[in-house]
Amino acid sequence: MATIEAIQAAVREADVDGWLLYDFRRSNQIAHRVLGLPEGAFFSRRWVYYIPATGEPSALVSAVESHVLAGLPGQQRVFRTWQELRAGIAEMVRGARRVAMEYSPENANPYVAKVDAGTVELVRSFGPEVVSSGDFAQQFEAVLTPAQLESHRAAGRALLRARDGIFAWLRTQLQADAALSERDVQAEFARLMRAEGLEVPAHDEPLCAVNGNAGVPHYSPTDERHSPVRRGDVLLLDFSAALVGAGNVIADYTWITYLGERVPERVAELFTIVRDARDLGIAFLRQRFETGQRVEGYEVDDAVRAFITDAGYGDAFIHRTGHNIGTAVHGNGAHLDNFETHDTRPLLANTCTSMEPGIYLPEQGLGLRSEVDVLLLPGGIEVTGVPAQTEVIPLLA
Repeated sequence: MATIEAIQAAVREADVDGWLLYDFRRSNQIAHRVLGLPEGAFFSRRWVYYIPATGEPSALVSAVESHVLAGLPGQQRVFRTWQELRAGIAEMVRGARRVAMEYSPENANPYVAKVDAGTVELVRSFGPEVVSSGDFAQQFEAVLTPAQLESHRAAGRALLRARDGIFAWLRTQLQADAALSERDVQAEFARLMRAEGLEVPAHDEPLCAVNGNAGVPHYSPTDERHSPVRRGDVLLLDFSAALVGAGNVIADYTWITYLGERVPERVAELFTIVRDARDLGIAFLRQRFETGQRVEGYEVDDAVRAFITDAGYGDAFIHRTGHNIGTAVHGNGAHLDNFETHDTRPLLANTCTSMEPGIYLPEQGLGLRSEVDVLLLPGGIEVTGVPAQTEVIPLLA
């Protein structure tokens, strides 16, 4: 948990009078993580925790579960009825002009919108304006420690060693004319990743897709549904993992290979567009972030998407440019997104984001993506997963 002093400093910087953290049955995971509440604990009733810009915090908990916030600083109040809950919230925000909650106007950013509309309406009825906590909440979720940054780098190196291993295995299998499926490749890649000390749950093994299957960005083979892998196929591998151990940060990369001797010209041309869009996004981040300018997630997406659109494939770029990465592969910091959501959150120092433009043409039997990660550091950006892919690899050349 962050210190109350650090949270209050962020609240004052955001020009709000307090941060009202509300939850019902773990509906607000941001609140749980910010307050450091135990993951295995049982929560079945509503609770509220108010951190004013200055002064002592206060908690409001149900008489049925009066213990759930007992470890937090500040005054503890217990409610029994819904009327007492309403009165308690009204007392908490009395005199406040602006109160932050996990709310996103018009649900523009669902990663932030964790409080239901009715509760927001209730708080507004007591007088304060409700504003989004999104900009500053990520300070307490997405910002990484030096040890976590290093764990990301180490995971990245391990992933690339496993990638080299799967390419060598694939080459041997194809040269021997072995019968292969996407599921076979996925299982072997997962084995290699685990051998490198990476945590790879059975439900989250690397994505492995050939040809038109790669035209669906999150396609993943299963025992029941998979395609054969043969000479002449284009193979997409999207692989992510953290080192085994609590608190370690994930690395997340995507590579494309051609299972033959000479890459088809169209595949090479499309990958060049994806690669250049990726590198433009990195350059945009470097120029803005390294000169100390505020960079909002949507701006990076706009720049990368414009490049792909100008190349004639805007309609085939069907997901955001990148996502925040932490101990979860899709973290809760700012995403590079003005497509699926309108993410106006600033990119913060000591956070990590993926950079992964793609072109998806399933009707033409193709899907191409290139993905690296970017660490945003006080002294400048650092790209991991390097050397980044510059061209499609002909595996049998």
